[in-house]
Amino acid sequence: MRKSLYISQNSIRILLGLMFIVSAVMKLLSLDTFVIYVYSFKILPFALTEIATRLLIAFEMALGAMLILKIKYKWTWWISTGMMIAFTIFLVYVAIFRNDDNCHCFGDIIEVKPWVSILKNLGILGALALVYGSCDRSLAFGFFKNEEGQEQFRCRLVPDHDVFCNGHDYPKACRVVMLSIVGVGAFVSSFVLFPPNAIFNKIFSDNNMVATSVFDKALTDSLVSLHFTNAKYDEAKDTVTFTVDTNYYQPQQGTYIIAVVSSGCKYCKQSCELMHSIFERNGLPNDRLVYWMWGANYPHCARFLRITKSWQHDCYRISPVLAVDMVYGSFPTFLVVKDGKVINAFNYRGIVEGDIVDYVEGGE
Repeated sequence: MRKSLYISQNSIRILLGLMFIVSAVMKLLSLDTFVIYVYSFKILPFALTEIATRLLIAFEMALGAMLILKIKYKWTWWISTGMMIAFTIFLVYVAIFRNDDNCHCFGDIIEVKPWVSILKNLGILGALALVYGSCDRSLAFGFFKNEEGQEQFRCRLVPDHDVFCNGHDYPKACRVVMLSIVGVGAFVSSFVLFPPNAIFNKIFSDNNMVATSVFDKALTDSLVSLHFTNAKYDEAKDTVTFTVDTNYYQPQQGTYIIAVVSSGCKYCKQSCELMHSIFERNGLPNDRLVYWMWGANYPHCARFLRITKSWQHDCYRISPVLAVDMVYGSFPTFLVVKDGKVINAFNYRGIVEGDIVDYVEGGE
C-alpha cells in the first residue's frame, strides 16, 4: 500500500513537472503573440514586457524541471503552488473583465478560454496538494528492510536532512550542479534561442525609435496588404465606411509620413486628429499622410477614422506583431519616409507643425 502511494505521488509529480515544461515550450514557440497578449494589459513598456515574458517562461520551465528532479522540493512546491494561485486570480480577472478567447497558457498552439484554464489550475492545485511533503525519491530508488525487518523507502544518495522530505535529500553538491544546469538551460532557451526583438532591433537599427530593418522587411515581404479603399463618412449612421482590398503597400516617391498606430490607443487618436488638422490647415496633400493601423477588428478601425476625421488619408491594416516590432511597442510613432526609406521618426510629443510642413513641402 505504501509502495503504491509513493509510486502514485511520484507519477503525479512528474506529470506536473512535464506539464509546466510543455506549457513553457508552447509559449516559447508562439512567443511573438504571447508577448503581444501580455503587452495588451499595458503593465510594462514593450521592451520590459519582452524581458518579463521570457523570464516567466524560463521560470516556468525551471520549476517543471525542479519538480521532476525534486530539487529543493520544499521551496519548489511552495513556489509552484503560489504561482498557480496567482495565475488563477489573474484568470478570474481576465474572465470577468476581458473575456479573451485565448489566455495563452499554452501559447497559440492550444487555445484555452480563461474559464477553462481556471478549472485546469484548480485541478493542478489539487494535484499539488496530493504530493505535498512527499518523500524526495525517484522511481529508480527501491524499498529496503531496516534492522527491525520493517519495509522502508531509502535513498541511495548521501542523505542531507530536510524535514519536508522525511529526512532525506540530494547531496548539496548534487543540488548545486542540477540547479545550475536547470537555470542555465531555462535562460538559454528563453533569451539566447529567442532573443528579445526590441533589444535586438535597437542594436541593429539606424533609428532609435523605429526598427528600420523591420520597416524594410514590411515593404519587401509585402506584409502590409490590407488597404482601406473608398473610405467615406456616413453622416446618417455617424460612421466611416470603407472596402478592404489586398493591394500591397507601394512606397511613394518624395517625402511623406507614416503613422504607426493602434486603433484602441487614445494618444494615437489625439495625435492623428492633430496631424489631420495640420494637413488640412496647411493644404498639404492627403496622400502624404498614411496610416498603418492594427486593431481588434474593422469596426474599431472605422471608429478610429471617424474620431480622428482622417478617412481622407490612406489607411492600411497591419498585424500587431509587425507594428510592435517596428516601433518597439510605442504608439503612436510617426515615420518620416523619403523615397521608401525612413529618414526620421517622432512620437506624439514630437508633433511640430512647422517641421511637418517642411518635411512634406520641402522634402527634407
